[in-house]
Amino acid sequence: EESECLTADWRAIGFEDGAQGFGPQYFGTRRKACAEHGVAADFDAYMAGREEGLAHYCRPRNGWRMGVAGRAYEGVCPPAAEAAFLAAHADGYGLYERRVALRNVSKRLNESRARAQELEFVLADRAGLVASPELTAADRAALIVEIKQLTEEKLALERAIPLLEEDYAAARYEYDDYRARVAPRYSG
Repeated sequence: EESECLTADWRAIGFEDGAQGFGPQYFGTRRKACAEHGVAADFDAYMAGREEGLAHYCRPRNGWRMGVAGRAYEGVCPPAAEAAFLAAHADGYGLYERRVALRNVSKRLNESRARAQELEFVLADRAGLVASPELTAADRAALIVEIKQLTEEKLALERAIPLLEEDYAAARYEYDDYRARVAPRYSG
């Protein structure tokens, strides 16, 4: 908007972009938007503000938070700050990966338990239908085949669920252990 371009504090805009970890290409977008209104952007003020913002963004604690959130690093930190930021980001991303793995195995376990419970009800229903005098011999035979298939699926789930419970316990331990070892580096 033209009024925003006319009153723009380019140093503050640069600071905000740097503090968000935005690359310098954001200046080009802003410059173009203001050029449409005949307003020139102040590149030097923007870049000075962006450097100040990057000093806030490129701290290890922020790298940790970005990693924990699963956000990618855009390569914006100056060389002097980048190594510490990247190490913290990798630590945070390690926790993110463990949280995703824990969530995935938890989802598979819950889905398997729910399906096993559902199969119990379905099998009880089908077993009651087998004795129905209204069924034709072909329908009864098809129902018996279905019961056999559902029973096999239920047995497979009953074998899989304890393994998933072990996987869940291992993933939970891995997440909790990693968090206990690494997170204190970035708190306080």
